[in-house]
Amino acid sequence: MNYAKEIKIRTTWLLIGLALSLGTAEVIKNFETTLAENIILASFIPLVVYMSDAVGTQMEAIIIRELNQKKKFKFLGFIRQQIVIVSVVAVAIGIVAGFTIAFLNSSEQLGLVIGLSLFIGILSSLATGTLLPYMFWKMHDDPAEASGPIATVIQDFMSVIIFFLIAQALL
Repeated sequence: MNYAKEIKIRTTWLLIGLALSLGTAEVIKNFETTLAENIILASFIPLVVYMSDAVGTQMEAIIIRELNQKKKFKFLGFIRQQIVIVSVVAVAIGIVAGFTIAFLNSSEQLGLVIGLSLFIGILSSLATGTLLPYMFWKMHDDPAEASGPIATVIQDFMSVIIFFLIAQALL
């Protein structure tokens, strides 16, 4: 193993992720009024981001496994199958979280915001978790090295925007 090359490749992708994460922080600043009026939203940012990232990470692992195991990989068939699975997961997680949060916080609106944010965030992770590894694989790059950091930061960015746009519209 060439340690210098491996360190350079990994560090490059992580530095790109760092830069994009700083952009996500800037996006949150744009929702300062929504956050100030509903400070409880701050406590749910990690939940919305984590759940979307977790599903995206599952998707990355599944597609990378499929790419390595199959001689002929049929992307459209794979995506159709995953849309069904991820949609059911998104509905289930959104409903359970939404009702739980509404009950614990005595706020149906907050439950709706979190439930919808999780539903849409999880659905969006289907794209980041499959398209990026597939794209890197098609470019003959190792999808395992580049996909994780880039997909995670893109998904974080999307999850934060989804969350705050829904909160802004409903609260």
